[in-house]
Amino acid sequence: MLLLVDPYYDGLGFRVAKSLNVKLVSLVHKVFPDGESYFRIVDDVSGEKVVCLVSVFPEQDKGVLRAIFLSRTLKELGAEKVIIVFPYFPYARQDKRFLPGECVSARIVAEAVFSAGADYIVTIDVHSEDVFKPFGSRFINVRASEAWAGYIKSVYNLEDVFLIAPDKGRINYIGSIASLLGIPYSGFEKVRDLITGEIKKHEPIDPRMFEDLVNSKRIAILLDDIISTGGTAAKVAKRLREEFDGRIVAGFTHGLFLPGSVEKLIKAGVDEIISTDTVKNSFSKVTVADLIANTIRKLA
Repeated sequence: MLLLVDPYYDGLGFRVAKSLNVKLVSLVHKVFPDGESYFRIVDDVSGEKVVCLVSVFPEQDKGVLRAIFLSRTLKELGAEKVIIVFPYFPYARQDKRFLPGECVSARIVAEAVFSAGADYIVTIDVHSEDVFKPFGSRFINVRASEAWAGYIKSVYNLEDVFLIAPDKGRINYIGSIASLLGIPYSGFEKVRDLITGEIKKHEPIDPRMFEDLVNSKRIAILLDDIISTGGTAAKVAKRLREEFDGRIVAGFTHGLFLPGSVEKLIKAGVDEIISTDTVKNSFSKVTVADLIANTIRKLA
C-alpha cells in the first residue's frame, strides 16, 4: 500500500503517514500563472493500492478537482485500487433537493470521484449519510466519536462533565460519545415560528434532565459536526449560558471558522473552542489520523 498526501495537507497528512507507516508517493505539483494545476506522479504505482488524502477547504472546487485528477491518473498508471480520503467531505450540506431545480451537490461530487476511478471514498462525520446510500460499501463514513471520547477523557475530569447536542439530529451521536465515557448528556431542539418556519430559539429537549445537569456539573461540552458562520452554535451556547455558570466548551469535527464565527462564540459565553484536524485551523486539538489509518487498513 502507498500513501499520496495532497500538497495542501501537512499536519494531518504527517500523522496519517506515521500511523500507517507506509511509503509515500512522490508527487510534483505546481500552479500555472492562470491558476490551473499541474500534477505528475513520479513513483511507479502499477499494481499498488494507493490512498490519496485530499484537502478540500478552503477552495472546495479545487480540492474536488484534485481528487478527480489523481484518481484518474493513478488508474491510468495501473494502480490496482484507489482510495480517496476526504476528511471533510465537500458540498455535503446540499444532500436533498429542497426546492425544485436544486443541485444535489453531495451526491454529484461522490459520483464524479467514483467515475474518475476511485474505488472507495472515506470521510469523517459526513453531514448526512442518506444521500450516499446508493454507493453502498464504497462510500465509508467514519464517526469521530472515539477520537472525541479519547480527547475528552485525557483532558477533563469526567465527574465534572456533561455533553450537549445542539439539536435533535445530533442527540444519538452525542449519546454514543457519552456512552463511551460513562457521562450524562442532554440536548436542545429548534423552536420554529409556526407561520414562517423560522427558527426562533433553542430549548432543552428534556428540561428536567437539563436542569439537573446545569446544577450538578461544572463543564458543558457542546459538540457539533461543523462550524462555518457559527450562528447555530452561538445561539445554543447563549441559551446554555442563561442557566449554566460553569465552563462551556464548544467542539466541532469540521472547523471551517468563517470570519466572525469565533467572535459569535465568545459573545455567547463560550470559554474554550476545540476541533479535530480534518480541516486545518487554530483550534485543532483532536486528531482523526488513527481513525483514518484503521479504516484504510481494513480496505487494504
